[in-house]
Amino acid sequence: MARLPRTLLVGCLLLSSASSAAPAAAQTSNGGVRAVEQPLLGTVRSGSSGAAAGGESGGAAVGERAPVRARRERRRRAGRAPLGPSGGTRPTPPATTPVPTPGPESDETGHRFPVGGAFDLGGEGSRFGAGRPGHTHQGQDIAAAEGAPVLAPWAGVVEHVRYQRRGAGWYIVLDGDDEDRDYVFMHLRRGSILVTPGRHVSAGEQLAQVGNTGASSGPHLHFEIWVGGWYEKGGAPIDPLPLLGEWVAR
Repeated sequence: MARLPRTLLVGCLLLSSASSAAPAAAQTSNGGVRAVEQPLLGTVRSGSSGAAAGGESGGAAVGERAPVRARRERRRRAGRAPLGPSGGTRPTPPATTPVPTPGPESDETGHRFPVGGAFDLGGEGSRFGAGRPGHTHQGQDIAAAEGAPVLAPWAGVVEHVRYQRRGAGWYIVLDGDDEDRDYVFMHLRRGSILVTPGRHVSAGEQLAQVGNTGASSGPHLHFEIWVGGWYEKGGAPIDPLPLLGEWVAR
């Protein structure tokens, strides 16, 4: 058997010793560990899961960034709201503050319904001509919450502001301008009357509040219309309901 040259034999022995020592260096040297793990971190950055990379937090966070950035870019190009830190959608504020839609223009010359807010015209017992002890009902009862505004249905002059304990309670008589009618408002709330006799008021102006004074079993406005003036002037009451139906539709 031919002998190898001494120099070649020494080189082979050195190469074999280096190959067998490399794994031991990787297990005992910190530099060797980093050299082995570095390719795994590179794999996570390309989108692999943290479990495949041998990491649970850092690797997973890095792997999730690319899809979120891509979604944000798509939303930016589409003009949509940006994504929040967790990937959720932030609400898009309105471009302008909504402006309330105005209602129909008020009829400055027309009659107004005498109660502001919610009301109820009741049943037969609330109607004009309904039976009452010793007389018949001369107006229309309008049930509403105590404190609801009582409004002038027509411009005119306040003739009377009076109180009748066993009947009308606090009440107002209004003489309408340029028409042969007087309007009467009964059972008004104590302390709520805003007008005095002789004062001129406009249509829709508040006179008082709905109350429960006098001979009344609950908050309501007893409303009367007299043609030819109130009874003291020799007039006669008419049924207010048809006119109320016209005024509430305005």
